Order: sequence, then structure tokens, then C-alpha cells
Amino acid sequence: MFTVKNYLPDATLSRYMKVSVRADENIFVKMSLNKELLVERFLREDEILDTIFELNSGKNVLQIEGENFEGNKYVLNKSIRYLEKPFAIVDQNYAGFDKDVAGGIVFCKSLKSLVEILKKENSSYKAVFIRNGIYREKVNLDSSKVMLIGEDKTKTIVTYSLAAGLPGESRGILSTSNTATFTISGEDFVVENITFENSFDRNIPIEHRQAVAVKVLADRIMFFNCAFKSTQDTLYADFGRQYYYKCYIEGDVDFIFGAATAVFEECVICSLDREDRKIKGYITAASTKPDSNFGFLFIRCKLISNIREKECVYLGRPWHPSSDPQRWANVVFKECYLDEHIHPDGWCEMHGFCPENERFFEYRNFGPGSCKQNPKRPQLDEKEAEKYTKENVLKEWKVEI
Repeated sequence: MFTVKNYLPDATLSRYMKVSVRADENIFVKMSLNKELLVERFLREDEILDTIFELNSGKNVLQIEGENFEGNKYVLNKSIRYLEKPFAIVDQNYAGFDKDVAGGIVFCKSLKSLVEILKKENSSYKAVFIRNGIYREKVNLDSSKVMLIGEDKTKTIVTYSLAAGLPGESRGILSTSNTATFTISGEDFVVENITFENSFDRNIPIEHRQAVAVKVLADRIMFFNCAFKSTQDTLYADFGRQYYYKCYIEGDVDFIFGAATAVFEECVICSLDREDRKIKGYITAASTKPDSNFGFLFIRCKLISNIREKECVYLGRPWHPSSDPQRWANVVFKECYLDEHIHPDGWCEMHGFCPENERFFEYRNFGPGSCKQNPKRPQLDEKEAEKYTKENVLKEWKVEI
């Protein structure tokens, strides 16, 4: 119906944003910014409309609506954050010296340089803009009150390649925990528009292949419009309260795991194929502690896969680290779409710990993988489901999108 001709980032340092729309047929076009209608035009086929918008500081929502003569409509919504003056800019192509200060802004050529700068400035909330690029780094960030804003989720990529079973830097073999590409251990942390990846090739012949992309060990951590990519043990959510909104998470075995209290809202959860196995994988491996009322809550997520076979992936299994009996895993899938790769039994045992002894529940899921009549898949009633809300899980922490 219409095509946006120019590149629209997820975040920008420019107050003014040009939008070029080409009509693929005769259409009426409406363009709004933050729900305010600013442009209303008729465009003939192949006609191009150029418009300059002035962005507000913070989040902006651009909406473009096209309608043809038959009354068919197509609507494009694009979220764009305008950062007026960030604390720092990370740009691997910056022409100056690393850690330069210009106009009150620190310029870093790597994320590791940013880590060093943040350790010296840990008092107030700091916004950091990360330019598009592939940052091949293993990063451990322990500063608090930081907002990391990528320019574009598909073009701002943090990647490294490590797996449990590989030799460590000193002696011995790497543990799962030490394979993480990106580790956060500072609280009150916001991350937007970044892809995190552990690029380890699982075809390498080693005994253990856990390869963590992101490990989170702090309270009040939020990810918006981010991607997490690996195979086994992609996202290690192991402490505090965490919130994931409109994120993409992929993997095969136990690829969302840990003891954290975490809400996943409107995320895409993609199971990857393991060609050498009949059972292709397990989505979650929660290790919730018994004094925690909540573990992982998935709300309106889409569970998809690249697997041809049906009924070959479990929703999860209980992880009891070191066979610790004092764990009581809690995972709830609520109003989620489950594709045909999901196993009819939903849950399975892990190292002798059985799913029926854990807190595994579903509520109003739909799609070919939602087998509500199987007694092995406990369903919440309406009253029980009222307990599992974002507000109840995150308590006094009020997340803002």
C-alpha cells in the first residue's frame, strides 16, 4: 500500500526526523506523532510525500496509516526515542580519542571503555547512546542507574563466543555462568534496542555447550525491544525483579533459566531445531526459591519455532542447582500463543525433579500447542489467574514503557 523510503532508527540524537512515504497505489495517508494528527493527504501511485517531524524528548510513537479506494487499511507504528543530551555515546567508528569529552558528552569506542567511565560516575541516572555496530566484547557492567539505548535493535549488536566446556583463561574449564556475553549486576538498569548474542558454534565437539548471551544478577532491570540469541542457556535471569517487553528470545535447551522473578510481556519466544534429537528442547528451566511467590510470568507472548516436527519442545522443566531440594520452580504462561512444536504434556522432569511437584501453570493460552485437556498441564481458574499480574509480580516497582 505504501513504502517508507528512508531509514527510521529506534533511537536518535536528532530532534528532527524526516519521513519519506511512497504510495504503492492510490491511497489516502494520515501521519500522526504521539497521537496528534499532523499530515492528511491523498497520494497517487508512485507519488512521494516528504515530512519533517519534531520529536519530543524521550519516547515518540509515529503512526502512518494508508487507506485505498476499497477501504483497505495498513497501519505502521514506529517507536522512536529522542535522546537530547546523553551522558555518553558509544561509537566504535568515532574518529577522536577513546573517552574524549566534548560538549559535556563522553565518547567511548567500546563498551569496555564505557564500563570504566561508569564506575567513576555512579551517583545519578545516566543515559548512554550506542551507535549501530557489531561490538565483539565480553562485558560485565556493575554500575547502577544506567539507561543503555541502542540506535537500532537489528544493527546494534553485542556478541561474543564462549561455552561451558571450553578452557578458561587461567586453569580449568569454563562454567555456564562464566560464558555470558553481557552481565548486569547493577540495579535500576534499562536497556533498549540492542541484540545480545553468544555466537558459539554448537557443532564444536565438546561435552558441554551452554552458551549464555545475557546474565542478569540485579534488581529492577528492564529490557525493551531487545533480542537475545544463542542456543542452550541463552538468558540467565537469576536475581531480583526483571521485566522484558516486546523482546525476542531464541534458543533450544533451557534457554530462559534462573531464580529471578521476571515478567515477559508481548515477547516472541523462538525454539531452535536440534537436528540430532527427537526432543528438540525446553524453553524454561526456572530455579525459583521457595520464599519467592513468583518466578517467570509470560503474558501475551508468542511461542514459535523453526522446527518442522510437531510436539517436540517442552514449556519447561524444574532446575534444582546441585540437586538442591530447596527450590520450588514457578512458571506461568498466560494468554500466550503456543505453536505446534509444543509437546502435549507441556512440562517434564529434570534430574529426578518432577513437574507435578513444582508451580507450573497456564491460563487461557491458545494455538495448536495449547492442550488444555491434558491433566499434566494445570490450568489456572479466573480467581487464581488474578494473582499472576505484572503489578503483583513486580510489587512496588512501577515499570514505564
